[in-house]
Amino acid sequence: MPGWIDVTLSLVVGWIVSAAAILVLAGAAEVVGAISQPYGWHAGTVNWWPYPDNGLWSLLANFAVLLIGLVLATVATSWRLRRKHANVSDGRLAVVLLFTGWIPVTTAGPVGGVAGFLIALVLIRYWVARHEDRLAPTHAAALLAVLGVVVLSYGMLHPVWTVSVTPTLSAGKQRLVGINLHNAARVGVTIDRIETMGWPYGRPRPARLHLAPGGDRTIWLPIARTTGCGTDVLGIHAHYHVFGLAFSAPLPARIPLGPSC
Repeated sequence: MPGWIDVTLSLVVGWIVSAAAILVLAGAAEVVGAISQPYGWHAGTVNWWPYPDNGLWSLLANFAVLLIGLVLATVATSWRLRRKHANVSDGRLAVVLLFTGWIPVTTAGPVGGVAGFLIALVLIRYWVARHEDRLAPTHAAALLAVLGVVVLSYGMLHPVWTVSVTPTLSAGKQRLVGINLHNAARVGVTIDRIETMGWPYGRPRPARLHLAPGGDRTIWLPIARTTGCGTDVLGIHAHYHVFGLAFSAPLPARIPLGPSC
């Protein structure tokens, strides 16, 4: 049975190593144009996951990102544990890391925090280290390659992101909200049509535009002068061409309706 210090060091080292690997992968994905705003809330945008919700394909891509972090954290942590302890179950370790949140899935640190860390310590020492099964390096590499293909295939074909929402401008009896779009792709993207789901104040302008490689454009959305308070998450839907292929994707944006409620 590994000691408390060995388990503690293994968890910390495993998280740091896997986090560094994920940063390298995220940087590579940004270089090839497969991702633009990877985490969090950005100036009016809504992205909990690396990719906005766009059906099964985006769900698989987001899940693949999570699994990449899990595989890397499991391999790094088990490698550190096996330096002084023979029996380590990679399968059980992956379960522990997943459910205690001790995997690098956010830039702020482990989701599980201190509580997850303490639970992981106990489970690794008394449950993971009582069984032996190893994820072979070749199998881990093959799994990471498959997951990477899923992520890149979605990201490179869905490269348009909402990056910010500008302050409103007056336009007669209405206000205009500027929604700034970014094309992460290394090729141009032509947006053929922009739709707003359930928005009663009018369509965004322009309804058709071209985004240069790595370029930005702003669409203007009409909004009534008195629409209530707080904000609303608007589901803009863009139909576009990239690499000569036709796709559609949501461009969620947080629209200010008025003063804070």
